[in-house]
Amino acid sequence: MKNSMRLPDFSPVSHSTVHEKVYDRIRDALVAGKMLPGQRIVIRELADALGTSMMPIREALRRLEAENALVGSAGGTLTVPILSPADYEELCLIRVALESKAAAEAAVRITPRELDRLERVLTTLEEASDVRDLEAALRLNREFHHLVYVAARRALLLRLIESLWLRVGPQLSYVVRSDIYGGIAIRSDDHPHRQVLAALRSGNGRAAAAGITRDIRRAEKVIVGHLLEEQKLREAASQDDKETHHSAPAGMSGRKKAAQRRVASPGEAARTPGPRSR
Repeated sequence: MKNSMRLPDFSPVSHSTVHEKVYDRIRDALVAGKMLPGQRIVIRELADALGTSMMPIREALRRLEAENALVGSAGGTLTVPILSPADYEELCLIRVALESKAAAEAAVRITPRELDRLERVLTTLEEASDVRDLEAALRLNREFHHLVYVAARRALLLRLIESLWLRVGPQLSYVVRSDIYGGIAIRSDDHPHRQVLAALRSGNGRAAAAGITRDIRRAEKVIVGHLLEEQKLREAASQDDKETHHSAPAGMSGRKKAAQRRVASPGEAARTPGPRSR
């Protein structure tokens, strides 16, 4: 008996591809720092932005929540997590172990073509920083690191690093903004990125690992400082809310208490500065 039946057209593949593309786009936005800590995720807005239905958005968000890239509230709302200083320090501890190892491995495996591409990405990153293009600088910073780790030719190590960057990425806007607006010499041979590239060109794995470690630690100092300041502000706001609650007259409704907190006296309003220009 001849088995001459032709295979059918597997049309569901295109459906699956849409789901994967949606997941990849949201994931890339998190890793590249385009979505910020505390940002609320609105499914309809994502669907409109990506030009798709809400079903693949929901599936992608469920996957990202399972990967701890997003956190859910009791009301079902998903947000980009706000890390504590201790959480970020722990992430950096793990990053140093994994990413420095990947850089060392890359030093003995990277190809001339990959080195040339890394040079182009780094030069473009420096140019983006010169003109204060934060979005491009974030994207190119992520691309630089990714290219280094891909060159290590360690698939499992790369997957572990990428999973860390899902939580690290949203925090990186703080340090890139600090570099761009704080007068940090991005275009300098002393910058960790240039040190990493020079080490990779010379095949020096130890120097490549040291450069990546320095880059992570440098960013950690800026980000942890920011997180500590944010933590203090939240604690102060919480204390103010408690004091207002206790000082409110007995029997006052929650709505009236909230209104009392929102309304400032004329003297306070006069002392309140207007919004700062950016």
